[in-house]
Amino acid sequence: MDQQISSFFDGIFKEIVANIKDPSEFTGKLAMTLILAVFWFICERLVSHLALQQMKDIKALNVFFSISRFLLRLLFVIGVTWIWLNALDALLILVLVGAIFLGLSVKGLISNIVGWLLIINRHHFRVYDRIEIDDLKGEVLSVNPLFFTLMELGNWYTAEAPTGRTVKFPNNIILSKKVTNYNELTPFVWKEIGYLVTFTSDWQKAHQIMLQVTEEYYEEFQRTYFADPRQREKFEIQFQLFDGEPSPQKIIDVQEQGVALKIRYPVCYTEGTKVATQLHEKILTAFATERDIEMAGNRLYISSED
Repeated sequence: MDQQISSFFDGIFKEIVANIKDPSEFTGKLAMTLILAVFWFICERLVSHLALQQMKDIKALNVFFSISRFLLRLLFVIGVTWIWLNALDALLILVLVGAIFLGLSVKGLISNIVGWLLIINRHHFRVYDRIEIDDLKGEVLSVNPLFFTLMELGNWYTAEAPTGRTVKFPNNIILSKKVTNYNELTPFVWKEIGYLVTFTSDWQKAHQIMLQVTEEYYEEFQRTYFADPRQREKFEIQFQLFDGEPSPQKIIDVQEQGVALKIRYPVCYTEGTKVATQLHEKILTAFATERDIEMAGNRLYISSED
C-alpha cells in the first residue's frame, strides 16, 4: 500500500517536471488562466457599475449583487477547472489534494459549507427574511459559504427596529441551534396588546373600546392585504395552518392586582411596533375620557397630619 502511494506521488511529480520542461503546454494554460481572471474581474466590475446606475432599491440591489457575484465566480471556477482538466494536468490534481487536506485541517470549514448548502437548498431562510437565532433577532442581509449576516433588531430596547449593528454567524450554527423564521409560510404574525384595570373598573366597557379600535385597524388591514380575492384565498389557507382566526380576538385574565384585558390581532411582521403604537394611542385616548375605567398598579399615597 505504501509503495503504491509513493509511486502515485512520484508519477505526479514527474508529470509536473515534464510540464515545466514543456513551456508550450504549461505556459499556455497559465496564460489562459490569467486572461480568464482578468475577464472575470472586468465583468464583475462592469455588472456592479451598471446595476448601480439602473437600480435604486438598495434591498433589490443587495440581492442582485449576491446572485451575480456568485454566478460569475462559479463560472470562473468552472472555466479554470476546464482549462487545467482538459489534459488532466497533474499540477491541478496536486493542488486539489492539497486543498482537501487544508480544508480538513481548518476547524469548522467543512461544517460551515455543509450549513451553507442546507440554507440554500432547504430554504431555512432567504435574504431579507426576519429570523431569530441564538436569542438574537434580525433580518438576513447576506449568505455566503462560510457565514451569514443579520441586521440586528431590538436587543437593548423592546421595539422591533434596527439597532444599526450587523451580526455575523457561522453557517454551522443552524446545525445546533433552532431557527425561528417570521415569514417563511406567511408574512403575518399575531400580536397582543393588553392593559391591567382595577376590579372596580367597568372592564367590560374597557374591553369593548379595545375591540372597537382593533377592529377599525383590522378593516384597514383587510383593505391593504386582502383586496385581491386570489391573495385573500391564499392567506386564508395559510392562516389555517396555524389554526389562527385572523379577526381580532378578546382575551381576559384575572390577576392579583386587577383584570388583564388583551386583544389578539394579525399584523405584517415588519409593522408590529408601528401598529401597536397606533393602537395604544387610540385606546389610551379613549380610556382617558371614561371616569369608570382605572388602570391597576402600585400607588404611593402621601398624607399630611396637622
